[in-house]
Amino acid sequence: MKMNLISKSITISLVLTFFLFFGFLTVIADEAKKGDSEQTEKSLYLRLGGYGAISLVVNDFANKLFIDPQVGPFFKGMGTDTRNSFIQKNINLVCNVTGGPCKIISRPAKTIHAGLGITEKDFNIVVNHLVDTLNKFNVPTAEKEELLAIIGTLKPDIVQSEIDKQ
Repeated sequence: MKMNLISKSITISLVLTFFLFFGFLTVIADEAKKGDSEQTEKSLYLRLGGYGAISLVVNDFANKLFIDPQVGPFFKGMGTDTRNSFIQKNINLVCNVTGGPCKIISRPAKTIHAGLGITEKDFNIVVNHLVDTLNKFNVPTAEKEELLAIIGTLKPDIVQSEIDKQ
């Protein structure tokens, strides 16, 4: 009788071990698949590195704009507080348009840039500074292109046409 009880206990233990082991493997396989799909479904915000990485990029980028001989004059007269506000608004903008949790805290691009006389050449200088900054921080090509495409949608609201200048 004792042997029978021990035999049943061993059998039950082996069956449980079998199910637990294969159940564990199934969970691991499911998690691996989930991780792969999450990687492809991650927002641009997450693929860029989140808020901290976006903040570093925008700070570096903005400081290039402030000292650029062609586009720097657009920022002339801005005090430290106003420049910091400009940077924060752009951090929030990039965070938001890439799928992050930030709220846009600035006015529409068309309103902000109206009357500044920003040309296509000025816009391209700004884009080149952004590309340089993204390269400096080793942003992968796919993410860089995706971000630049988003920024490109703002161009009609930033660059003034000859009709707008009159």
